[in-house]
Amino acid sequence: MSIKKSDLLIGGEIGPPSSGRYYPLHSPVDGGLVAEVADAAAADVDRAVAAAREAFYAEWKFCSVERKRALFAKLKEALYAMADELSAAKVQPPGGVGIPPLIERVIDYYVSKLDDGAGTLIEHGDQGTNYVYKEPLGVVAIFVPFNGPMLGALLSAVPALVAGNTIVVKAPDQEAPQALKAMQAFHEAGFPAGVVNALSGKGPEVGQALVAHPATRLISFTGSTATGKKIMAAAAGDLKRVQLNLGSKTAQIVFPDADLEAAATATVGSGFPGQACSAISRVLLHRSVRDEFIALLKEKAQAAGPSMLIDGAAIERVERYVEMGNAQGELLFGGRRPHGAEYAQGCYFEPTAFAFADQSSRVCRDEIFGPVVSVLTFDNDEEALALANDTEYGLLVSLWTQESGRQRYYVRRLEVGIVAVNSGTALSHRTPWGGFKQSGIKNFKLADPIHNSDLFLLAEKEMKRIEKSNEDISK
Repeated sequence: MSIKKSDLLIGGEIGPPSSGRYYPLHSPVDGGLVAEVADAAAADVDRAVAAAREAFYAEWKFCSVERKRALFAKLKEALYAMADELSAAKVQPPGGVGIPPLIERVIDYYVSKLDDGAGTLIEHGDQGTNYVYKEPLGVVAIFVPFNGPMLGALLSAVPALVAGNTIVVKAPDQEAPQALKAMQAFHEAGFPAGVVNALSGKGPEVGQALVAHPATRLISFTGSTATGKKIMAAAAGDLKRVQLNLGSKTAQIVFPDADLEAAATATVGSGFPGQACSAISRVLLHRSVRDEFIALLKEKAQAAGPSMLIDGAAIERVERYVEMGNAQGELLFGGRRPHGAEYAQGCYFEPTAFAFADQSSRVCRDEIFGPVVSVLTFDNDEEALALANDTEYGLLVSLWTQESGRQRYYVRRLEVGIVAVNSGTALSHRTPWGGFKQSGIKNFKLADPIHNSDLFLLAEKEMKRIEKSNEDISK
């Protein structure tokens, strides 16, 4: 079988890295070689940033709204025309084929912002005119996560370009082919040379050079908190702006009035394989539904089958946390690589759950990024809230209750950017995505959705009613 090489996009040309080197990527399904990816170096970063900087001043900063709108319309056509190629370029097999509807919605939403105008008139009179004008920054460096190579690239690239910036995208090591192919869609759509550039490279050299380059004005990074901290420190030298979407330890809070069947289904869909920043990894159960929920969770997890992870390093990381869990908690199910010849050469691990008496274990505190969830119990609202907030992360909480008063109470008190009510996650092209604490530096408060209730604060009598409810369900 012929293995296609994935090349760089620099200054409107698709081609090899300056070194001529490529690194291999192997399938997590069976270990077979699936791609050879351009292994760029600092010299390629210099070329890409120089191309982006030149295009910013020569082509893009003063590009008309009409031309931008036409180019983004062509981008959608190019993406759909390349749909099969994009699907085939993904190393870890996708759950579906084609272009996810969210991508078209994202493009349309941000393109609509072109009609908002470039500034605001403050005053206009005989003595002069005072207005505020919105200026693009220049070259934006975008780091794409492996768990969403196409969507992650476009979610950052489209708004940056609509705002008038040019971009240099760093594709993720493990899923570079699809990210590079998605950026090549801009080339196919006719975007001016240098407006969109895409790099790949094994190891830290490309990323470090991109962050340190004096011409990059903003770093948009999606990935681990540890790497995000390094990027923020490096960017401080030139006072570059940073946009960081980092780790999480998402809690799912389940009350007795929850739809347990739906909640367990959401846990399995989110927590296994758990390779997402929003993935449910802490399950907080009211004591009265603990046994019933765990039985449902085990049944659904085993029916779903083994989780596929991105590579062998991810499996080894999970195994280290399973070893901790076996020593510090109670294994409820899973905890090993699956048996069977069909899994022997791939990167698989069984859906795994541990029960803990408290959250002192690193299994409860670290972002594992694999199919491992921690199960804890609570007796009342105060205890559940304390457990949910007892983490250095603050991206998302999945709250399961039919009680509208309790929903409002938690939305205001959970130290996270996003609260998904009776849902495993919340992702919309209209709402910002960001968290508190070490989940990033963008702090937004979202609720998705609170049904059959207004958005006023709880009155004192409502709080008393919840307190009484707590007493009733604990009896």
